[in-house]
Amino acid sequence: MMRKFSLILSAALLSVVLAGCGKASLSVAHKSYTPSGMTAVIKGHSNQKTVQYRVNNGEQKKQAVKDGGYAITLPAKPYRQTVKLTAGSRKTSTVVKKSPVIMSYSKFTAAYNQALMGTALSKKDQATAMGLQKQGAQLQQKEAKLKAESKAAQAKLKAGDTSAQATLADLSKQGGQLQSQGAKLKQTQAALAPALAKAKKQIADDTITAKARTGVYNLKKTPNATIRGNVDHGNLIGATLMVPTSSLKSKKAARTFMTELAVLTGSVGANTKTVLKGFANKANKKNSSQTTTSTIHSKGIDFDLGYSKTTLYIYVTHH
Repeated sequence: MMRKFSLILSAALLSVVLAGCGKASLSVAHKSYTPSGMTAVIKGHSNQKTVQYRVNNGEQKKQAVKDGGYAITLPAKPYRQTVKLTAGSRKTSTVVKKSPVIMSYSKFTAAYNQALMGTALSKKDQATAMGLQKQGAQLQQKEAKLKAESKAAQAKLKAGDTSAQATLADLSKQGGQLQSQGAKLKQTQAALAPALAKAKKQIADDTITAKARTGVYNLKKTPNATIRGNVDHGNLIGATLMVPTSSLKSKKAARTFMTELAVLTGSVGANTKTVLKGFANKANKKNSSQTTTSTIHSKGIDFDLGYSKTTLYIYVTHH
């Protein structure tokens, strides 16, 4: 009788254990994630075949579970992302912190393509183009100031202040001088136009498209470099410059890379000299076993370097 009771008890205990093994399990490594580079990778474990997830109550998606673990890669966004996870009957959640916008995508592409065109000009033409840009900005500021002062003087004259007549005469004289400077500027622009047209044609295949779409995708790809961007509703959230390490073995290719890095750096508003100097120092000090180096900071923009056996990565984000 006791033996029969023991067998019944053992069978009952076994059924409880087996029932426990059949229950769904689901865990997430962290309750909060900070994006690294352009993405955040959510990791966890489950005994189910797939994990379903929703981001900010959006469309349900699924991720396969391999060897008891899963990894969900999400693009960084300029807002907080709440991720709800489900596996069988189990549920959990985590959040991905927001990433600041670097700048509008249109502003970035305009700056990038203009800077790229500058690299195709001679040093003399580069200096001329930079001078034109600076003089043009100064003339616009002077014009705006003259308009404001003229409006104020006219208001005084209308109110009966006859001293405003002398002010208006002086402003008129300044306006004539401004027109003369503008005419000279246009002459210089006309002289530079053929060189600009030639440079524009030369870099036509290397420019970044002005049309933006939301997502992480290649903005440009050449044999020497790839620029991948994370774009969200017309804003640039992050960018990654990827260069084959094999292409850096020659001095010519290395110069091409440094030019590409300089153009990208200036286009996102960072100080080009600071970033290039920082990169050179870190590249020289890098240990062969390292896959990342410390961050280079410039004007609110972060540059993180990563390495693999075949590729050099430079991640650009806003902190």
